[in-house]
Order: sequence, then structure tokens, then C-alpha cells
Amino acid sequence: MSLSEGPAVDLDVAVERARKAFRELPGMVVYVDRQPRPPGPIAVGGDELQIDRPALLVFRDEMPGANWMHPCTYALVDLETGDVVARHASDRPPHFGLLPSSWVVAADPEGRADLVSPPPANDLQGGRT
Repeated sequence: MSLSEGPAVDLDVAVERARKAFRELPGMVVYVDRQPRPPGPIAVGGDELQIDRPALLVFRDEMPGANWMHPCTYALVDLETGDVVARHASDRPPHFGLLPSSWVVAADPEGRADLVSPPPANDLQGGRT
């Protein structure tokens, strides 16, 4: 999966875009990768989608803690407009184990996020950068 070489998207902007793609639902966790995807093929689960403009990749974990194969949904959100350009159901998260550090939690109503590292105990910003 090729990533843009530009800077990461502002945390608040990325979270807002992710929450527009997927509303907060009990028992589910929404993650967003702050590193935008450039135009071209994008890996989502075991499949590939094509985008024409830079986009954020959003992942909704529909069974947090269920390990590798379980229902989930991806969304690609246009970086400029904030419009959802694609949604795609899958059976696997974007990465086995913890997600890379560019991924953040956008919605977690029950505190079940298990695919990103928790912020350090001395982090006064609560992991928000």
C-alpha cells in the first residue's frame, strides 16, 4: 500500500472526517489513518479500490477484540471535501497486530479500542498530537 509523502492530517480534522464516514455505535470502534492515501490503488482488507484524489482511510472494527478475521468496514474520505468516496465491507483489519503509529481512534464509545497503542501515562494531551 503506497502512502502519500506529505504530512499527516491534523488530528482533529482526521477524527471529524472519520466520524462523518461512520457514526458512533455501541460495541464498535472507528480508527482513521492520519497519513493520506494518494490517488491510485488502495488496499482495503483483502481487496483493492481505486481512488482519483487523495483520501483518508477509515476503518470501523465491528467486533473489537475478536482477533484477525471478523466483520469490519472501510471508508475512503476525500481529503479536500470530506465526502465519503467509497465504503467497503471486509473480514479483516488493515494490519495484523497493532496498527502503525499514524492511526488514531476516532470513536470508541465503550473503550474497546485494541488496535492502537495507548498514550503514555505521562501524556498530558491524552495521546492527541
